[in-house]
Amino acid sequence: MGELHQPLTGYSFFTYLNFLAMGVVSQSFGYLALNYALGYLLASVVAPTMLGQPVVKAILAGPLLDETLSLWQVLGGLAVLAGVYAVPCSRKGKRGNP
Repeated sequence: MGELHQPLTGYSFFTYLNFLAMGVVSQSFGYLALNYALGYLLASVVAPTMLGQPVVKAILAGPLLDETLSLWQVLGGLAVLAGVYAVPCSRKGKRGNP
């Protein structure tokens, strides 16, 4: 993975405000979406699904940031998605679940 050698400081005040707003908005939206989902789904389904977030980010990093994934990253992502899929499948038919 190449390094960009971009500075972390020296940006304008407006840029720092944008960084702050992006962080606060995305975290707030994620928190609210998670709590909304917990009102309709079992926590045992929502929690494993959260593991898919880094996989989706890695997939989006390809076209958006021109990043490539290694074979191990792809295999790891597939393993995580298989686990996320397996959780609700394993709960079908158990008492109190659809």
